[in-house]
Amino acid sequence: MKEIEATLKEIGSKSGLDIALDENGACTLELADGRVLILQERADLNELDFVANLGTVPEEVRAEVFTALLAANFYWNETLGATLSWNTDLEEAVLIYPLPLADATPESVETIFKRFVELQAAWSDRLSNLVAAAQEDEPDDDDDDPVSDDSGLIINP
Repeated sequence: MKEIEATLKEIGSKSGLDIALDENGACTLELADGRVLILQERADLNELDFVANLGTVPEEVRAEVFTALLAANFYWNETLGATLSWNTDLEEAVLIYPLPLADATPESVETIFKRFVELQAAWSDRLSNLVAAAQEDEPDDDDDDPVSDDSGLIINP
C-alpha cells in the first residue's frame, strides 16, 4: 500500500470516513452535512488534489459573483492557497487545492484535509450569500418594460 493511501486511511478512521482511493486514484466522500469532497491522486505530478463543488451560479448574476470569486483568488488571500474556479461542464463553482506529496508528511496531509473541509464549508456558505446578494441587487424585469401614460404614448424610463 502506498504511503498516501495509508495516510488517508488513518485520517478516515479518525474522522469516521471511509477514505480509500480507487483504481484511478480517486475517492469521493460525502460529509455528514451532505457536502461532497473529492480526493484525486495525480501520480504523474506527485500530488493529491482536494476538490469541492461549491454550487451553481445563476447566469444573470455570474459577472458580479465571478468578480468576487476572482478577487478572493488574488494571491489566494481568501482561499488559504486553494483556487476557486468554474467547472463549465457542471456549471458549478469549484474549490481546488493541489497538495504536493514530495515533502508531505502524514501530519501535514491530515492538517490540509481538515483545513480544506473547513474551507469548503466556508466557501459553500459564502457562495450562497454572494448569489443571494447579487440577486437582490438585480433590477426587477418589470423595470425594463415600457410604461404607458394616459396619452397612449410608450415611455421608456
